[in-house]
Amino acid sequence: MQNIPAQVIVVRGGSQLSSPPSFLQAGDEIRVPSPRYFTFSYAGNTYTLWHGDLSLQCRTVSLRPGRARPSVLAATLQFGRVRVLAGSHPGRALVISPEMLAFATRPRTTFVVERDQKRRWTKARTLNRPIVAAKAADQRLRINTRITYTAISDGRGLRLDIWPFSISPLQRRTTRADGLPAYWADGQSCSVGCTTAVGWPLQPFNRQHAIRAGINELRPANFHVAVDIEAHNFQNVYAIQSGVASIRYPGTGDVNVDVGNFYYWHINPTVSNGQYVTAYKTVIGRVLYGFYHVALSEGSTARYLNPLRPGGSLKPYTNTEPPTIGVPRIFSNGRVIVGAFGPQSVVATGFPYETPALAPSSLAWRLYDARGHALTGLEWAMRGSQNCRVRLGLGEQHLGARLLVQRPAGRRGGRAERPAPAAV
Repeated sequence: MQNIPAQVIVVRGGSQLSSPPSFLQAGDEIRVPSPRYFTFSYAGNTYTLWHGDLSLQCRTVSLRPGRARPSVLAATLQFGRVRVLAGSHPGRALVISPEMLAFATRPRTTFVVERDQKRRWTKARTLNRPIVAAKAADQRLRINTRITYTAISDGRGLRLDIWPFSISPLQRRTTRADGLPAYWADGQSCSVGCTTAVGWPLQPFNRQHAIRAGINELRPANFHVAVDIEAHNFQNVYAIQSGVASIRYPGTGDVNVDVGNFYYWHINPTVSNGQYVTAYKTVIGRVLYGFYHVALSEGSTARYLNPLRPGGSLKPYTNTEPPTIGVPRIFSNGRVIVGAFGPQSVVATGFPYETPALAPSSLAWRLYDARGHALTGLEWAMRGSQNCRVRLGLGEQHLGARLLVQRPAGRRGGRAERPAPAAV
């Protein structure tokens, strides 16, 4: 601990100390006036408090759901801002407020927690490695926070700043009893595999890139037919399959270069119609200014496939985040509306936007009675291994419903894996 400045107030045992102490202990309250700051360390973790009120309290916290809840010395933030640098014991690098528990999971993680006492919200953001943010009142309710994102906990719930709504306490992971099959096991040809190329159209070709939008997101005219890959202005785009180039819609924002079974949208072509191009060697175009992405379609205009499907073209690809499902809104006429989206575990920096959550790869529902007995089979509103050609609808029923959703991933490290669905 550094020497405590005279302007910093330490309250011990309910009384303000007349002079700065030589050490801090459990139960101490630290008050730092503006524009001062104060730095201290314990358990190898370093805390810097700016203009705020923080106390050191022994708290029982849930670091891992389903495991014993240890009692740890926690930095309890009443208001202000605290920056934390995790050392060799990252599980003890934690800050708790009336709204949120935030903690590191890896050494050398740096994160910031801020609380507004009047508005009763707490925000947390990481400056490098992922952190966990949990609801203080229900620590089983938690989310991962990655660089560029801000976790928010307030009267509206717990969420990331890019999310359209908060995570619901009703959401749970599915079990075998739910009988939820993989979204791509739909019996259609090419819902798995059928690809002729593997890799990414941007350098490095063998490393996953962040995704701005997925297939089947609802657009004004249609369901999105491509996967939007984050890219910089004028960045080189390469074909991932060798073949003859064909240019469509030149001079428009939807200009694309077609090569083999793939379509590359929103790029300024650097090849000519009929020119033969070599995969991963020929630059077929550069990303148009202001678009900050290249859209990749796979298949044909009659049937677009999901490049992220198992056995699809975009490899390696992984997404470890489960989908998020909102609380169902049940109307008097039996109509039910449920919001859902797919958070991402791979995010990018250096863009004028944050890597967003995606539309879920699939939507399915099943009706239950008040005792939890299934009244219907699993009904699919949408299965996203291929492009949807019709407008989706969840149907109208006069009973409660559970909506089951799978994340857009489906693969880890380029290998097939069982998805991590959720249910509400």
